[in-house]
Amino acid sequence: MDSIDSGILLNASGIATTEDYLIISNLNKDTIFDIFDIDSLRYLYSDLIYGQGGNDMLPFRWMRTFDNNEFYTIGFGIPTITILKVENGLKISKRKNIEWEEDICQNLYPLKDGKILIQPGKKQGEWSLYDTNNGEAADMPEFPFKKYEPDYDIIKTFQNRAVYVAVNIKEECIAFFYYKIPFMQLFDFNGNVLFEGFIGNSSIEPSKYFYNDTMYYTGCSYTDEFVFVKYIPNNAEDGTTYFQVWDWDGNMLSLFKINSVINLFTVSRDSKTMYVVKSDNDNIFRCDLSSIIAKL
Repeated sequence: MDSIDSGILLNASGIATTEDYLIISNLNKDTIFDIFDIDSLRYLYSDLIYGQGGNDMLPFRWMRTFDNNEFYTIGFGIPTITILKVENGLKISKRKNIEWEEDICQNLYPLKDGKILIQPGKKQGEWSLYDTNNGEAADMPEFPFKKYEPDYDIIKTFQNRAVYVAVNIKEECIAFFYYKIPFMQLFDFNGNVLFEGFIGNSSIEPSKYFYNDTMYYTGCSYTDEFVFVKYIPNNAEDGTTYFQVWDWDGNMLSLFKINSVINLFTVSRDSKTMYVVKSDNDNIFRCDLSSIIAKL
């Protein structure tokens, strides 16, 4: 993994790629987004501020890649999608407020034909499918280990049910990777389970995962071909970051590790490069995945 000095103070809170650009968000600078050339990682400019103007940002929690040099953000606690285009500067191309009055919105993912995957606060970590065309909502399958859960408070229950989500619009697939449990699920856009299974030793009583401080899945990035998931085997604390590579049929294809502690990362659209930023320095790190992908 090589590193390049970004040339600026990063203070990164999020990272995403488009076809031509690497975008890094931050929370503690006057401008919100730092834009870099995807190939050279040359710093291009910083842009946008929080405000009420037509090209100003509202507070947001999540940032994810879209298509055609676009990316989108999800409003902080409110179901608002802001689509931004990187083209001769950074411009807000669309802002959509989802008519969702049932509850606060913890997270959401646009799917297809007006349907979204949304995480209402009252569901305590579970998810719903919501059709923005007719206002109809349907629950995703419930948390598969609900019968093993201790009687915790709302916050602890939310943490125990936490998942990292990957979405493939073309294949109409949703993948859940569980934070506390080595377990993944694959759904279609109607919420039907296509695949689910444990990773590793499936004979462990599920309730044991709730009574310790261990983590398993701790992050993901996805492309049209693969899902790259960060995980912690056996609660390892060895200064190494471990990854699994999955396809969209529910097959785990590869395991690899990077000898560095990684928090924020994203993978290029062609799945061949991983980009990493860290909170303790202003470098951008780049890892060549082409040899791993070539073997899949």
